[in-house]
Amino acid sequence: MELYKWQEECLQAWKENGFRGIANVVTGAGKTVLALAAIDLLRETYPGLRIKIVVPTIPLAAQWNRELLKRAGNESLICGFFGGGVRDDPDRDVMIYIINSARDALAGHMRRDFALGRHVLLICDECHHYQSRENRKIFGFVRQMPEPALYHSLGLSATPFGTENDHILIEGLGREICRYGFDSAAKARIISPFTVCEVSASFLEEELTEYVRLSDEVSKALAVLLKEYPSLAGLSEAVFLREVSKLAKKAEMDPSDPAAAFMIATYQRKRVSNLAQARICCCLGLLERLHADDRILVFCERIEQAEETASQLQRRLGCHSGLYHSGMTKEARKRVMEEFRSGLLRILVTCRCLDEGIDVPDANIGIVMSSSAVPRQRIQRLGRIIRRAEGKASACLYYIYIRESTDDSVYLKELENCTFFALRYYTAEDTFSDSLYDYSCGELLREARRKGLETKQLRELRLCMQEGLARADYLLEETVQQKNEAAAESVHERNYWKVMRKLGAMQHG
Repeated sequence: MELYKWQEECLQAWKENGFRGIANVVTGAGKTVLALAAIDLLRETYPGLRIKIVVPTIPLAAQWNRELLKRAGNESLICGFFGGGVRDDPDRDVMIYIINSARDALAGHMRRDFALGRHVLLICDECHHYQSRENRKIFGFVRQMPEPALYHSLGLSATPFGTENDHILIEGLGREICRYGFDSAAKARIISPFTVCEVSASFLEEELTEYVRLSDEVSKALAVLLKEYPSLAGLSEAVFLREVSKLAKKAEMDPSDPAAAFMIATYQRKRVSNLAQARICCCLGLLERLHADDRILVFCERIEQAEETASQLQRRLGCHSGLYHSGMTKEARKRVMEEFRSGLLRILVTCRCLDEGIDVPDANIGIVMSSSAVPRQRIQRLGRIIRRAEGKASACLYYIYIRESTDDSVYLKELENCTFFALRYYTAEDTFSDSLYDYSCGELLREARRKGLETKQLRELRLCMQEGLARADYLLEETVQQKNEAAAESVHERNYWKVMRKLGAMQHG
């Protein structure tokens, strides 16, 4: 396999670390290819190597199976499965485990291989899932290995660390041997160039009234909580919430308990924000203004929000869209995903079950209806749209937040070299505005009038600027804009790309 430079360096670091370690790598940069190269490298050293791959979901297991089949030079690389209703004999060279089934079985299978003197490579994909009390059971063999030299490991994740249980992964898989983020992958053109648009919207009047009322409850509950537990006052937000959550669970979420009362009020307030009607209206407004050939993933926080969005989308736009969430049957989810991949569906409305793992490289637009406070989820959602694909020049993620809420106005603070733009959405008028874009348009119009453009030409100019307002087209590289202009199939489309190129030059100038 032809490898990127970062993959070669990571493999070398893995080898120098005794064939153990965790690769902290952005989605779409080639973690699976890295793992396949690691398998090839280790099989050269240990021809009888046993390979055990752990994944969090059945679709991800299927993806691994497809990748291994592409490269299977002999029967020994044909996978066995353990999970999802299948229990193949683990005495084969390659086994793929679903974590829910691996919890109680994998450690025993590993011990058996070690007892027989076999070298074993354990690959944990999306390894951040394996820190929980139940999932960490897969590492139950680590402290009782008779011959540690037989054990080799590789953890893969875009977000492996960030919890109080990080030591579980380090003990089970080894230290971090590689870190490769958005900025590095974008500079190397390994992932698609991308833009992030932060869109502010407002509560409806009755929603704002309820949000303010619940904010008062949160404040009162916090005062009582800090009086009861003054040691909480000096903690960071993440640690504070974690400790309060522990206290609330210990009290069995009894509303009379200060910690539980605070958590309940906070949850209720967050629910009002997450389900704000403006989020759906804003999402539909964006969908109406994007290109007709965009492939779009819409991320919702709750199933009820996803179902309402999909329903309104069908009524308002009548376009080819689908719904994908954990409340659907496995067969229904599989059918919808196949229709999206084939192009029969252009828009897919989903919840958290598409946040990670599933490969949808053709998607070039993501709309996050309401973002979790957990950076891991934000990174994973951006990762869904930045994979390179044939004909895909760029990607854009839209993040909708409520101005009057505690929502972050910035999607990911870690993104240093990313292109950003901001939109403001007005629910009553169903319109968007961007002060910088509007200013550039005004300058361009004044220039056009100075040049003596006719009324018809000015009307065409305004129409092109209006169409580009909610899109990231004016921020694309000039070479991409020129290519789109050359490929335009109509005079209006050609004019549109000319205007985007001029606006882009003004932004960059």
